[in-house]
Amino acid sequence: MSAFQFSEELRDDLREVRFSFEEDGERVPGALWMPSETDEAMPLVFIQHPGTGSKDDYFVSQPAQLWARRGWICAGLDAPMHGDRDDYDPMGLFREKELQPIIAQQFAAEVSSAIDHIASQYPVDMSRIGYVGYSLGSMLGIPAVSKDGRFRAAAFCLVGEGGFVGPATGPESYVPGLAGVAVRIVAKQSDELIGRESTEALYEALPGEKELIWLPGGHFEIGPDVIKSAEEWMKRQLGEGA
Repeated sequence: MSAFQFSEELRDDLREVRFSFEEDGERVPGALWMPSETDEAMPLVFIQHPGTGSKDDYFVSQPAQLWARRGWICAGLDAPMHGDRDDYDPMGLFREKELQPIIAQQFAAEVSSAIDHIASQYPVDMSRIGYVGYSLGSMLGIPAVSKDGRFRAAAFCLVGEGGFVGPATGPESYVPGLAGVAVRIVAKQSDELIGRESTEALYEALPGEKELIWLPGGHFEIGPDVIKSAEEWMKRQLGEGA
């Protein structure tokens, strides 16, 4: 396992950690927030940004700080070609479609390594790991959660089959790997990018505990309603913190 480089800063009742590690020759930057005073094992929740965003997006950092006060460790990574990545080209992920299966595998390995690194340094309850993704964060999150095998719950927001997710069924599908994960799909009724059919196909294929929530608005309206729906699911599945 490569070196875990990190720096900590105390912000009132929270500890903010900036970190990076190397995975397959690429530097992976991330951030996490957790209570400043605890040694008890806590749930670990990944919050992943949408396309062209980063770990410092409002959708990541603000919920992370709020949820950390509940007693969770909340972490986010810069997706490949995003944020503080050395190879920065957010739209490149979407222009070069032949790279999508490769990027999905890459990010899955990075998430698994991030869990290992964070748990080696901080008190993670390995039986309570969750994932919240928005758009690209969900598209990359489905392969990552499926392949890792340690997640208890996931809230995948604004997502359907295809692209990074791959097919909902068949030998190439990541979906069967979600059998042990309680999944809530949060969708928008007027989504301009993700068709209702692709969202419903993904939902129907999910093999375990699941819910599908439809909220008003379009794809780019990631507001308090989306965040609250993800939070409710994490709270139901992971419980309060330490």
